[in-house]
Amino acid sequence: MIDTLYDVYSQYTTIIKAILILVIGLIISKIISNVSGKLVTSKLGGHIGSVTKNILFYVLVVVTIIVFLGTFDINLTGILAAAGILGIVIGFAAQTSVSNIISGFFLIADKPFEIGEVIEIDGQGGHVLDISLLSTTIRTFDNRYMRIPNSTVANARIVNLSRYEIRRLDITVGIAYKENIQKALEVLDSVVKNHENVLLEPEPFILITRFGEYSIDFEIRAWIPRSELFTTRTELIKGIKNAFDEAGIEIPFPHRTVYFGDNKTAEIDSPKR
Repeated sequence: MIDTLYDVYSQYTTIIKAILILVIGLIISKIISNVSGKLVTSKLGGHIGSVTKNILFYVLVVVTIIVFLGTFDINLTGILAAAGILGIVIGFAAQTSVSNIISGFFLIADKPFEIGEVIEIDGQGGHVLDISLLSTTIRTFDNRYMRIPNSTVANARIVNLSRYEIRRLDITVGIAYKENIQKALEVLDSVVKNHENVLLEPEPFILITRFGEYSIDFEIRAWIPRSELFTTRTELIKGIKNAFDEAGIEIPFPHRTVYFGDNKTAEIDSPKR
């Protein structure tokens, strides 16, 4: 009778001990992962802190479960061996996922872009919505949701359009060969430098780039606050057109002169687009 009561007591004691280990272990795992996540966030940023917090929490949970099972005198050798074999099988079956996870760590550490920035990945642009261990998601400029595996992102050409506060705006315009180049330069210089969004430092400049098929081409290069880039492009193009019209400077369109012999010629204008 006493032995039976002792066995029952021992079983209940073991169960209570195991439950306490499980509960306390989960609480400690949560506390340690939260504190570590906050420390990493303060040093390296919110996204890295969040990833660190989650990984550390799951590692501590696994340790807690192993200790929990150990209180029942379960032979963990076989379980760990089976888990190891299962891990190898899963690893072979999930090579792509593992590659994405490793690439995710590299992206998080290297930080070529962050959530909320505007980027281009191999020419596809959009706003970064999230950077997880497996993939990067962006909202494209035409409001489509795009999920890109991190292994693809890590090997792609990435252009960060939000990293710097100012951007260079390039505009090409041509004038007819009959026009005065110096006059055109003065008109362009006036339009560009008098626009409120064009920065005077770095100083904007205008290049004469080439003799085109039907025009002498100029390239305007001006530095603009990033947030005003597209608006300024539109306003400068309108301003240049209006200023050229007022100055009587022609912006030509494609045309060809065809010689038929006997000094007869005909002008053929290219179709307007």
